[in-house]
Amino acid sequence: MIQVKGQSQYGVNIKEKYRSSACGPVTFSVILQYWNKPYSANQLYKQLWTTRLGSSRFVMIRRLRKLLGKSWVVSSSNRIDEVTNELKQGHPVAAKFDKYFSFRFLLKPMYAYHWVVLVGYKIKNGSIYLYFHDNGAPGRKSRLRCVSYEEQAQVLRFVLLHPKNPRSKTGDRD
Repeated sequence: MIQVKGQSQYGVNIKEKYRSSACGPVTFSVILQYWNKPYSANQLYKQLWTTRLGSSRFVMIRRLRKLLGKSWVVSSSNRIDEVTNELKQGHPVAAKFDKYFSFRFLLKPMYAYHWVVLVGYKIKNGSIYLYFHDNGAPGRKSRLRCVSYEEQAQVLRFVLLHPKNPRSKTGDRD
């Protein structure tokens, strides 16, 4: 399990007007803090062009690439083998539950539209289970949760984010 400091998108440190749609900025803030690149969720809310409706993966990737520069890997993935490889390497992964842009309107996934930080996985009886920080709820801190990948695969999309030279966990070139 990758050790990150989970945050609640409803925490007192998040601007009140951002809270209901801050899951994306909180997710990327947690991952960047893991890599010793401290950006607050409030900073990222503006810099990543988050709206009251949330954050699109395409825009997040584009804005993160611009913000972090060429010394960072920022890429989308829909492949669980790429995600598990990142987790094996000790790289937390951003995951987005999204039944709307995956056109799965009738499904009832764990979340209809929500970003989380993946920190681990296990394989049990041939099924993959993903561990993630859920970014909290009103009056509740972020907590570690687990979900069956197979049950959520149709709505899960991922962003891989780490320095090109992750040994130092700073994102700076040696």
